[in-house]
Amino acid sequence: MNKDKDALQALQKYFGYSSFRHEQSAIIRQVLNKKDVLALMPTGGGKSLCYQLPAVIFDGITIVISPLIALMKDQVDNLNVNGIPAAFLNSSQNPDEQLKLTKQLRENKIKLLYLAPERLYNNDGKLIGFLKTLNICLFAIDEAHCISHWGHDFRPEYLALASLKTDFPGVPVIALTATADALTKKDILDKLKLHQPEIYISSFNRDNITYRVNRKKDSFKQLLAFLDEHKEEAGIIYCLSRKSTELLAVNLKQYGYKAAAYHAGLDHELKAKNQEEFLRDDLKIIVATIAFGMGINKSNVRYVVHMDLPKNIEGYYQETGRAGRDGLPSEALLLYSPADAMKLRQFAMIENNPEQSQIMLNKLNDMVHFCELQACRRQFLLKYFGEDFPANCNSCDFCLTEYTRFDGTLIAQKALSAVVRLKENFGINYLIDFLRGSKSDKIWASHKELKTYGIGAEISKNDWLSYFNELITMGYLQPTDGAYPVLKLTPQSLIVLKGEQKVAFIEREVIDNHKPTASLPYEIELFAELKNIRKEIAFNENLPPYVILSDATLIEIATYLPQNLDELRQISGFGDVKLARYGRDFLLPVVNYCQLNNLTSKITLKAPKRERKASNPNKITDTATESFNMYKSGKSIADIAAFRGLSPNTIEGHLTQFIFTGELDVSIFVTEDKIQPIKEAIESYGPETLSPLKEVLGDDFSYAEIKAVIAWMRKQGSI
Repeated sequence: MNKDKDALQALQKYFGYSSFRHEQSAIIRQVLNKKDVLALMPTGGGKSLCYQLPAVIFDGITIVISPLIALMKDQVDNLNVNGIPAAFLNSSQNPDEQLKLTKQLRENKIKLLYLAPERLYNNDGKLIGFLKTLNICLFAIDEAHCISHWGHDFRPEYLALASLKTDFPGVPVIALTATADALTKKDILDKLKLHQPEIYISSFNRDNITYRVNRKKDSFKQLLAFLDEHKEEAGIIYCLSRKSTELLAVNLKQYGYKAAAYHAGLDHELKAKNQEEFLRDDLKIIVATIAFGMGINKSNVRYVVHMDLPKNIEGYYQETGRAGRDGLPSEALLLYSPADAMKLRQFAMIENNPEQSQIMLNKLNDMVHFCELQACRRQFLLKYFGEDFPANCNSCDFCLTEYTRFDGTLIAQKALSAVVRLKENFGINYLIDFLRGSKSDKIWASHKELKTYGIGAEISKNDWLSYFNELITMGYLQPTDGAYPVLKLTPQSLIVLKGEQKVAFIEREVIDNHKPTASLPYEIELFAELKNIRKEIAFNENLPPYVILSDATLIEIATYLPQNLDELRQISGFGDVKLARYGRDFLLPVVNYCQLNNLTSKITLKAPKRERKASNPNKITDTATESFNMYKSGKSIADIAAFRGLSPNTIEGHLTQFIFTGELDVSIFVTEDKIQPIKEAIESYGPETLSPLKEVLGDDFSYAEIKAVIAWMRKQGSI
C-alpha cells in the first residue's frame, strides 16, 4: 500500500485539495504508520485534517476527544457534508439517539466518533469497556494544552486521558494544540505518556491577519469607527466581563448592527440560539467572553476585537486566530489600558499556590509587554512560540507606521538615574510620578528632597511610559516578577549612565501605511449571487453556510469563472462529494453570468490548489542591509542593536544573510564544532522552518547559529 498516494487521493476526494499545508503530510504519514504524534499548529492551520484524513483511510473507528459540544457538532456537520460518516456522543442526545449510535458503531458504520473527555471515563468505565469491543484505530486529542497545569486553559477532566495508552496499548494517539509554550508542551508529553512520539511544530504565522493595538480611549467610539470599515462582515468582539458583553451588544444594536451577547451565564437555549445564528450569518457580530469560540470553525470571520486585555499571549493568539480561517485578509484589534493590567494582576493570584500564581503573572506580563511594544508585533508573537521571524512583517500597526528615531540619551539617563536614586525598589508608575515632580502624598517625603525629583516634568506621563517600555525592550531595564514588578538596572544601563553609549528612541509620525491586502479581482455581483445560493442550500440542509462552501471558495469561483464540472473541480474546496452534491447548483449561475456579460473561463490562470508562491530565502532585506552597513563601519552587534532598538539576536539574523553573498564568513557566528550537528539537522528536517531545528538541537544552539549554517549551505549549493 502506497500511503502517501492514498493520502493525496483521499485529500482530493473528500476535502477538495491537491496538496498539504504546513506539516500535514509528515504528520499524516506518522499516524498512518501507527506512531504517536504531538502536533503544534496555528489556529486555522489545518489540525483537524491530521486525524480526519487517516480516519478515512483506516479500517476502524477514530475517537476524537474534544472539549465542547458546539465544536463536536460543527466538525461532524463538516465531515458528513464531505461524505465521511461521523457522529458525536454527548449529553444533548436522548437515549434512543444514543442507542442508534451504539448500533452504528458496532456495525462499523461510523468513521469518527467525537467525545468529551469527562464522558470517556465516567460511569465506572462503562464507555471504555464498550470501546474495547470495537475496532478502534486512532485516538485524537484536540486542544491538548488543556491537560497541562502550566497551560492557559487547564481542565482537570483531561488528566484522565493519561490512561488511554494503558487501556489501548496498541492504538496510536495524536495530540493537537494551537497554543503551547515549552513548559506546556513538555507537560502534555509527560501526562499523556505518549510512546516515542514524533513532535511537529508548524509555523505559527497567520500571514493574512493584521495585528493592531490601540490605547483604550473612547473605546466605544473607536469600535464604531472600526466596524464602519467592516459593514456586513462577520466578527467576534471579546470582553472580560459578562455584564460588558451584554451592554456592548445592546449598544451596537442601537447603532444598527446585528449583534448578540454570549457568555457562560446565559440561558443554555439563548446561548445555542445566538451561536447558531452567528454560524448561519443571520448575526454578524458576537460579543463574548472567552467562553465563546474554542474550536468554532466559522471560516469567514473577518475580524476579532479585544475590548479588554487578554490574560496571556496563548489566549490572545488563539482568539485572534478565529479570524480569517479561510485565508482571506482579516484584522485583529486590541484596545489596551494599563489599568486593565493592574486589574488582571489581582485575578492572577491563586490562593495558597505561589508557583502557579507566578506563572500566571509572568504570562500576564508578557501580554502587557506585547501591548507596550515598540517593535513588530508579529515577530514578538512568533518568538513567544519559539519561532524566528524578520523584524518587519508589513502587517501590524508598528510595521505599517513610519517612525523616525531621535537621540534620547538624556531622557534615558534621567530615567535610569531615577531608578538608581530610588535604589531599584519601585515600579514604572511611581518612577514616572517621581520624575514628573508629582505633589501626591504617594511620593515619599524623603524622595522629594532628591536631586532627580521632578527632572522630567516637561515630559508627559504617556511619553514617559513609552520611554520606559522602550528601555525595557532594548535591555536597559529589567522588571522583576510578581504582581507589582519593580525596575532593576542591567549591565547595559551602567554604560548609558556613564555616557559611553547613546540611546535612540522612536518618534512616532502619524503616517499609517495600512492598505487592506488586495483581494482577488473577482466578479462582485456573481459572488453575491453565489452567497445567496449557498445560504438557500444551507437553510434547506439545516447547516451553517460556511459548511457548504467557504467564502474563499466562492471568491475563487467568481474569479476563475469555471464553465464545466471538470473546471469547477479545480476550485479549492470542491472534493468529489461536494462536486456531485452541489456542483451544478453553483455552476449554472456562473455560466449564465458569463453569457450575459460576455466573459469566458479564466481557469488556466489558476495555480494548482493550495500552491503558494515561495518567498526567496536568499533575498537580502533593506533592514538587513542597514545592519550590515553599520557592522562594516566597525560597530559591534550590541551597539547596532541599541541604536536600532532591536535585539542582538535580530541583528545577528540580519548579518547571517551576508554569509550567502560571501561578504561574511560563517565562523563569525558559529564555531567549527557546531557546524556539523547543525548541518545534519538541516539535512534531516529541511531549512524551511527554524523551530523544529531548534527543538532537535537544543538550548546549546542559537537561532543565529542555525541561520548562519543554512546560509552557508545555500552558498555551497547543498540545499
